Amino acid sequence: MAKVEGHFLGAVVGCAVAQEAARSVLNSLFFHIEEDGMMQARVKWVEQAMFLAESGSGHAVVMDGPEQSGGRNMGVRPMEMLLMGLGGCSTFDVVSILKKSRQDVQDCEVRIDAKRAEVEPKVFTKIALHFIVTGKALKETVVKRAVDLSAEKYCSASIMLGRAGVEITHSFEIVETA
Repeated sequence: MAKVEGHFLGAVVGCAVAQEAARSVLNSLFFHIEEDGMMQARVKWVEQAMFLAESGSGHAVVMDGPEQSGGRNMGVRPMEMLLMGLGGCSTFDVVSILKKSRQDVQDCEVRIDAKRAEVEPKVFTKIALHFIVTGKALKETVVKRAVDLSAEKYCSASIMLGRAGVEITHSFEIVETA
């Protein structure tokens, strides 16, 4: 079994409470990424509406709520984190597919707009991903294919959310560089 060990090193800048929590509580954590596809993460309540999360690969992030919910607005919201994970997953796929297709891609950004239900649970009901792909002589058909493959075959996050009933749309634009 493959094993990856990770621990917090107080990676949160500007938040002494979170840094101390990282050192004192999570420094001794060891995570394993198993070859059978299992993943792990740990989320530790710090105070009020702040949480410190560590991925199985040892990376840390702070999540916090807005002031009106008892937070101090010092980190991303958990639902924002979900959108960022979706964006990272899909953009990783698009860039990888374009590179394998020998496209001269120089930049790729995805802008995500999401709508949530108005009543609890306030799940996402619609998510729109718009890719802005920059490069030299990019072929529109190849960029479209990369976005489609990510949406339909490779992006686990997008496919999982779609299967859960979220209406997900994908669009793109190409920015040509000299």
